[in-house]
Amino acid sequence: MILTRPVSILSVNFKLCLVEVFSNPLRTFITSFGIFLGVVALLWDLAFVRAMEADIKSNLEQLGGLTIINIQEKEPVTRREKMAFQQSRGVTLEEVVTIAQRHNYIKSVLPIADLRWQRIRFKDKSTWSRVKGVSLHHHEAFSYTIDKGKWFSMADFAEPIPVIILGSGVVERIWGEDANPLGEEIVMRSIPFKVVGITQSSSRQNERARECLIPYPYYLSRFGGYRRSREEIAVQLIGTEYIDLAEAQITTELTAMHRGVTDFEFEIARDKIAEQRKASFGMKVLLFCIAAISLLVGGISIMNIMFATIGERIREIGIRKALGAKRFDIFAQFIIEAIFVCVIGGGMGMVVGASITFFPEDFFPFNPMLTIADYALAFGFTLVAGFFSGLVPAAKAANMQPVEALCY
Repeated sequence: MILTRPVSILSVNFKLCLVEVFSNPLRTFITSFGIFLGVVALLWDLAFVRAMEADIKSNLEQLGGLTIINIQEKEPVTRREKMAFQQSRGVTLEEVVTIAQRHNYIKSVLPIADLRWQRIRFKDKSTWSRVKGVSLHHHEAFSYTIDKGKWFSMADFAEPIPVIILGSGVVERIWGEDANPLGEEIVMRSIPFKVVGITQSSSRQNERARECLIPYPYYLSRFGGYRRSREEIAVQLIGTEYIDLAEAQITTELTAMHRGVTDFEFEIARDKIAEQRKASFGMKVLLFCIAAISLLVGGISIMNIMFATIGERIREIGIRKALGAKRFDIFAQFIIEAIFVCVIGGGMGMVVGASITFFPEDFFPFNPMLTIADYALAFGFTLVAGFFSGLVPAAKAANMQPVEALCY
């Protein structure tokens, strides 16, 4: 008996809601359109936010996690620096290896040579690729995944052998999608290289998809001192707690080796990721503000139309009150109607919002993604918007006096 009246009120009000909504379909559509746009904006924003977070995670893996310190040659700025740097031969691999042997918190030393963009040719086809000379354990430190073939072997480093690992984007541009060029010979700077592996990438626009990797010893033997190359040395630590200590000690020891000249600089993955997260946070705030404004505008439009609807239905309210309806009955009727209209707009918005995940993989700079939690959040915002947009009009309708209402 206790539950009979609330259930009965809900049933009657829902039926009245359906009658009102479907008897004025155009007005219902216009009323719900603001919420529709708000939900679409919210889902698209969530999709891009998740894509940015995934991209940051991918960049973290490519930087080798938080335990990598990159040592690079520093470009002189002032005249004094130019003169001082001429007294130093620059950072060498032997110096860093010597330092690493003194400290047990250094796990490995990984030389990297960047030949920048080079033209890769196979028969009559060609493309541009970022070519790098890497060490034997480069793939472990920087989380490379081999899709086809294998990583370089010890034999490839024992003698300078012209072998190469291609990025998936390079393979697709030359041979086409799902091709298997293992064992083929490509030409780079008039030198034939045998393809021994293909790396896996999350996107064709990913930096790794456009990379080609060669053994570091072969780089030294054929391209060492190449004017367009840029060399750096990555130091992998056994834990993030040693980053500050390693930075201080390596700086002291390298400066001493270079006669007091600090002609090098560090690039720490931790700092770079912090910068990326800071930039993405600003983008998140901007996107969520846009979505919030869209939902607010949609809620205000529903509130305005609800006020107008009450003005047209004053006599209906008076008749219901004269027949025994209480304030809560009238309040519930208009709240249910506002929520139902929002659910209609929100439902359509969720369908259109989900379409962002069906675009081709490389259509956007990021690959948008949505989860069940995102749809639940959008639906929750729809219900909240419906409740608050109908709250004031419903209270106004519930407080009408039946005698006054019947006069209309």
